[in-house]
Amino acid sequence: MLKLLFSLFLLCAPFSFATAVTISLVSEDNWYPYAALKDGKISGFAVDVIQAAYAKVGITVEFTSAPYSRCLMLTKTGNALGCFNSLNDASLGPEFLFHEVPLFRAMIGIYASTKNSKKPLKEIDLRGHRIGVTHQYTYGDQIENDKAIIREVAPSDLSNLRKLVIGRSDYSLIYTRVASYLETSYPAEFKGKIFQVGTVLDDKLFVSFSKIRPESAHYASLLDQGLLAIRADGTYKKLELKWQTPAP
Repeated sequence: MLKLLFSLFLLCAPFSFATAVTISLVSEDNWYPYAALKDGKISGFAVDVIQAAYAKVGITVEFTSAPYSRCLMLTKTGNALGCFNSLNDASLGPEFLFHEVPLFRAMIGIYASTKNSKKPLKEIDLRGHRIGVTHQYTYGDQIENDKAIIREVAPSDLSNLRKLVIGRSDYSLIYTRVASYLETSYPAEFKGKIFQVGTVLDDKLFVSFSKIRPESAHYASLLDQGLLAIRADGTYKKLELKWQTPAP
């Protein structure tokens, strides 16, 4: 009996030991509730999803944080394995390696400082206007390729909304859950002063892996396996519920 148990252990051990590794990924530092350095800890919905997915395939993830522009630069140059959260669009697609199963879907809203009585705005309505965007964020191919849009670049989404309120921009592009969180966290600045008047994108977000690092394809594939597993066993749904209404 003991010999049989030992044989079964040996059969299982190679997988366990082979996958008992630790990798490091860079999280953007200011995109709550998806990922941010908050109260001295890197946290957010995307952080929990990545951690849970890799745990399913026996991998531990250590997270570091950086502004999104630096996060991308570190990954592009091979100094980091991967950066999140990224759109797999025409701007980033050629520069990075992407996994197949998305971390999540998110919507980019068009925000104004006054209520707009017109029908919901679309990309074409932004032409000729000063549009608040965040440094190095991408907003989908239609926005990125439209030269008629005048960009008012801010270092963060918070700064982006502040510029909108004081009239530095006509509209701001912000992911809707991020805007809602900022409005709740800074009620004196934004409550009753920002209004969603349209959308420009509802798309999937990913970890962007370095094309320079030879191990990137391997860890991208393992992330896909883990993401499928946590969607199948209910873990993903639990994380969605956990992050549905994050405290300010």
